[in-house]
Amino acid sequence: MSSLRRSYRQNLLGLGIAALLLVGVGLIVSNSFYLTTLIFALISAISAIGLTLVFGFAGLASLGQAAFFGIGAYTAACLTEFYHLPPLLSLMCAVASASLSAWAIGRPLLRLSGVYLTMASLAFGLIAYLTFSQMRRITGGLDPGFMLTHEFSIGPFRLGDTHSMYWVCSCFTIATLLVALNLIHSKFGRALRALKSSAPASEGVGISTASYKSTVFAIAAGMTGLSGGLYAFFMRSFNATAFNFNLSIELLVVVMIGSLRSVWGALFGAAFVTLLPTLLENLEDFKLFVYGAIIVAIMMFMPDGLFDGLLRLVIRSPRKADV
Repeated sequence: MSSLRRSYRQNLLGLGIAALLLVGVGLIVSNSFYLTTLIFALISAISAIGLTLVFGFAGLASLGQAAFFGIGAYTAACLTEFYHLPPLLSLMCAVASASLSAWAIGRPLLRLSGVYLTMASLAFGLIAYLTFSQMRRITGGLDPGFMLTHEFSIGPFRLGDTHSMYWVCSCFTIATLLVALNLIHSKFGRALRALKSSAPASEGVGISTASYKSTVFAIAAGMTGLSGGLYAFFMRSFNATAFNFNLSIELLVVVMIGSLRSVWGALFGAAFVTLLPTLLENLEDFKLFVYGAIIVAIMMFMPDGLFDGLLRLVIRSPRKADV
């Protein structure tokens, strides 16, 4: 028990350090391009944290996260634009709508396992994308898309500019991390680890696998819906192509590059995937090759993720030096 408490305290310390780093970056960086890149990284990280809980801890492969991202985006945008709800309340409704959608489809969907669950989640994502594309009166479809005229605000404070949205996304990222860390270090997190190891054995010791699967699926969807809502308020002009199959793959890659064993990898993976295209801007012809080669190398030599692999190398280095 003491080791669990120590781990929890270390994670809280890491959370404090991450918050200070985000504050430092916000105070130092003023260039709109860099801030925009960081905002996209933070939005991806929030979704990736939820997917890490589903894929990394519960062992459930989902390729339908883009659907929940879109549900969150359109819920927040529509409630603010058409019903004039406060943006913060609309954002909370986006989280709730994505979670409820996941809970509704989770019971029948999560009866499947392995490749069947992956294909079923992919089918759900495609159905959602087609729905977003065809509901032109609400979503604007593919063309012209949705135009959100309201800025994000909290009470009288307008936070629609790039720098303000960086602070908003940073706060929600830290809050999402705090929720995820508390879940991981609770009875719920231990049940997820047992579920990933063996579902039949978990049932044998009294763990309701169906309930835990549905719950973690809904929690992850809520986090993804939060990302979608933040995306809608930041972009304010978007169409259904933003929520296609490519987004689900990108989020899965973020988790695989980051870590399957720690939610901290979501931050690392999101930064890596968001910043890599910028770093390879002058290598346009070789960008896809470099990107694919990195992913293949990670899968071969660091199957738990690049973040975990680098962390182990850092930990082992001092020990080797002592020997």
